[in-house]
Amino acid sequence: MKNILSFLDKHLERICMGILFVVMFVVVFLGILTRLIGSPISWTEEASRLAFVWMIFFGLSFGTKYDKHIRVTILPDKFGPKFAAAVTIFWDIVTILVFIWIGYYGFKYVAYSSTARTFALQLNKGLVASVIPMSSVLNIIRCIQKMVLEHIPDYQAGGKKVEEG
Repeated sequence: MKNILSFLDKHLERICMGILFVVMFVVVFLGILTRLIGSPISWTEEASRLAFVWMIFFGLSFGTKYDKHIRVTILPDKFGPKFAAAVTIFWDIVTILVFIWIGYYGFKYVAYSSTARTFALQLNKGLVASVIPMSSVLNIIRCIQKMVLEHIPDYQAGGKKVEEG
């Protein structure tokens, strides 16, 4: 069980994004082919759009996990590494609060939209929208992980990056 959790911790977003990218690519390719032969399939545009949106939400968590989001560093650069580490922790906390808010309203939106269906695929819109709270929970987990395992130890070390052993 520990190996499975470790594997998911390391690769969950990457696997989900890869699968969704392949699905999106195949569906778009299928849509192009069927249009070229004169018999287009009506659901390809919707399916590729949904795969793309879900891929973006998993990408958001992937960016959180690897600290790849955009940031403004003018003040932290000016006041030194300890201040920069403190600012990073502050923004981790703000990010967690934002994702709690997004998750809360995401759950409400899932409940609200669960009575409707998508046009072409006839999927439950609540199921489609479930990526919002799911991504929020995943982002909260990744942000807490990053804060506890890297940012707080970095701050405690005086702003010097703590190398993982």
